[in-house]
Amino acid sequence: MAKIAYNIKYKCIIGTLVFLAGSSFAKADLLSDGRRAFMNYDFQLASEFYDKFEKTLKKSPNIAGEELLEKYRQQLEIAENSLENVQKIEIIDRIDVPAADFFKYIKLPANSGKLLNPDAIILKNRHNLSDFAFSTEAGDVLLWSENNDDSKEVIMQSERLMDGSWESPVNVGEVLNDGGNARNPFMLTDGLTLYFSSDGEGSMGGYDLFVATKDSGTGEFRQPMALGYPFNSPFNEYMLAIDEDNGIGWWVTDRNGLDDQVSVYIFKTNDVRKNYIQEDEEDIVALARVEDISVTQNPDTDYSKILRDIDSRYIQTKATAASDFIFPMQGGRVAKRLSDFRSAAAKRNMQQYLQALDEHNALEKKLTELRKQYHKTDKKKGSATALKNQILELEKQRDWQSDRLKKMRNTIITAETNN
Repeated sequence: MAKIAYNIKYKCIIGTLVFLAGSSFAKADLLSDGRRAFMNYDFQLASEFYDKFEKTLKKSPNIAGEELLEKYRQQLEIAENSLENVQKIEIIDRIDVPAADFFKYIKLPANSGKLLNPDAIILKNRHNLSDFAFSTEAGDVLLWSENNDDSKEVIMQSERLMDGSWESPVNVGEVLNDGGNARNPFMLTDGLTLYFSSDGEGSMGGYDLFVATKDSGTGEFRQPMALGYPFNSPFNEYMLAIDEDNGIGWWVTDRNGLDDQVSVYIFKTNDVRKNYIQEDEEDIVALARVEDISVTQNPDTDYSKILRDIDSRYIQTKATAASDFIFPMQGGRVAKRLSDFRSAAAKRNMQQYLQALDEHNALEKKLTELRKQYHKTDKKKGSATALKNQILELEKQRDWQSDRLKKMRNTIITAETNN
């Protein structure tokens, strides 16, 4: 599903080439040949094909062809200029995973936030278009993308209020789009640094990875910057995530052309950006396109140990998650276990709250199953009416439970605050 969503842009390009081919196969061939050369990082050859295509346009003008040529040349310029600043990083490993759920292979520790299933956005009438939903460690901030009025994907945010409800979602900033779509947000623990994927004007082709920082005074994001090579490429880059405490990062791309799969690269982050010196490298393009991860590695480093450490942190996170919870308190404090409460009454109330929450979640699961069953049932049969009535009754019960949980949360906070 994820890969299909990202390939919409290429379907549009193919459609334009087909239109051009209808008037001149030679034209379409020149443009498509140039594009193939570009995707193979042969930028000189791509430029030559584009020049030849431009000459045909002078003889036989075509608006669609001119617009596509302008776009391709802009991406070519970005790709060529970016070779001057190829970042030097150590790539630990590459794994190829199903495109539909690649986020499940990003092994973040709990304090770096959570990558949730796309349908984790439970706010009313919201439809998440990102490949996942991002939640902060405390679970009090959610980020995702959805279409705006112009059918452009924009990144949305909602914060959990003290009473447990969620504020109305807001667009974190049109500046992130740069004329295109923005999706797959990942926020660092500082709450100010945002990584995301966009196919806007600054992209060298498909979706590229960008970073933007928020002005702590105004709360608005500054102009985003493309990450450049090796993170970006003429292909689609899905996301970037970072474990700040351990200096480990992940980025996801479809550059390797695998059917229904994408590649997840695991790398060591740099405290200070380091670039290759282009004149000192025999093949800077090979480093930019990541032809061989071994050339980025330090022969004295045990990368298998790093991978074992990542796995052990992930396993520990999973093992403790079942007994922990995230409960935001006043003053930015977060309770994660019963021992975090000072008030005995708050502890008792929290135990009751967790039991009620389990009942609520079980009811939500049952409702989901019944709705699926209802959609498959012939609406003319009596069984469909019975299912509909059962769903309506459970929805009333669900709403009652939601109100009850809200009151219970307030009781816990009050008991702890007055202790």
